[in-house]
Amino acid sequence: MSLPVDNQTHLTSLASLRLTEETVMTDSSTHPPIKPSHSFSPRGSLRRLRSKRSCIAGRLTMPSVHTMPLYSTKPNRPKKIDFLARLPLELGAFIISLLDFDSFLMISRVSRAWHQHYQSNDQWKYRMVQRNWTLKIPAGLGVKESQIDWQYWFKQKYQLETRWRIGQVTAHYLIGHQEGIYCVQFDEQKIITGSRDRTIKVWDIATYQCIHTLRGHQGSVLCLGYDEETLVSGSSDTTLIVWNTKTYERTMRLSGHTAGISGVCFDDRYIVSSSKDTTIRIWSVLNGEPVRVISGHSGPVNSIKLRGDHLVSVSGDCQMKMWDIMTGTCIREFVGHTGGLACVQFDGRRIVSGSNDHTIKVWDAESGKCLLTCEGHTNLVRALHVQDNTIVSVSYDETLRVWDLSTGACLLYFQSGHTSWIFDVYFNKNKIVSVSHDQKILVMDFSEGLDTRFF
Repeated sequence: MSLPVDNQTHLTSLASLRLTEETVMTDSSTHPPIKPSHSFSPRGSLRRLRSKRSCIAGRLTMPSVHTMPLYSTKPNRPKKIDFLARLPLELGAFIISLLDFDSFLMISRVSRAWHQHYQSNDQWKYRMVQRNWTLKIPAGLGVKESQIDWQYWFKQKYQLETRWRIGQVTAHYLIGHQEGIYCVQFDEQKIITGSRDRTIKVWDIATYQCIHTLRGHQGSVLCLGYDEETLVSGSSDTTLIVWNTKTYERTMRLSGHTAGISGVCFDDRYIVSSSKDTTIRIWSVLNGEPVRVISGHSGPVNSIKLRGDHLVSVSGDCQMKMWDIMTGTCIREFVGHTGGLACVQFDGRRIVSGSNDHTIKVWDAESGKCLLTCEGHTNLVRALHVQDNTIVSVSYDETLRVWDLSTGACLLYFQSGHTSWIFDVYFNKNKIVSVSHDQKILVMDFSEGLDTRFF
């Protein structure tokens, strides 16, 4: 800190004065010796010196040591400049958008300007788009994009994805069937299960209470499938029953197989069933009339999946085949499993199969080439379900596994949910539901307490 000019002058004069006094009092060697002809009186000299000091002091106004320090006690810190606050809002938003997510979470603590960017709805929308997260808001709600709270929906989706990554679930058991449960499917409102006790039960997914029990089969309900209007079930009594999913009344019973029915699927044209009698049968969805019988397997046909005009079937004879349902001809065979096949999924482009060789294989439907093999189960892979890039499988080793379809890596492994063989599994973005010989329906909910209605 620089002192005022007047004070600097005063201090200089004072320093000179002190130097003079000290020289007179103690340092006679710096002056020529006093000649003997001059008289010297120490007392007189002191009087003159004091008089001189008094005159000088009369002209000086000395600064107080407490009010005028000779130096600053504070460090000379550089001035802080918030560069983001000085930039146009659009440019600042662009810079913030370049931050990685962890850094972005910290910016609200920097300053008000940075906090404003953190709260920006556009920033959170950008983060959603960056992760390919979308909202499926029904057009009928009349919600405009400007009304969407993107930060709120990002946080809901982020927590849901985190739970899937670490396996954080809330488990619920549904008890009601009297024997083992063979098949399951669910949606946002209900869960439907089929059991060895010959019944089909419909459960409210919000309350987990049984709301309907359907009776009609004379044997175990081995398989089922449904959409908004139709439910089709297959049984060890060799028949299929078609139900109305709005009233849960029977509309048709289809007969023709000579052994238990192990798989069923349908679209708006056909119902397709597979059986332990080694055949596949195609029926009209409108009136239940037989359309075609496909023969080609030498063992029980355990599972089938239909996409367009192509049907994929797997059998205990270790074979997997693709068929043209319009002609009944075999288009392609897939070779690779070393044990009987129990389950299959087909999305039109990829096929995923599970086998008694304890493995899951992913195939290219067009070329027939095996793309990868998932290894980890220690017994028969009894059932699997595929959505997007995820496979969920269950096994007679009493475990449930979640796999990355692209890499074959096992992402999650649940081994204590059931106490016996697991027969079937189904999942969506929120839940995994599995059924077992232990008579229990296990619901593993990843979305407990989250708002996931638009995901």
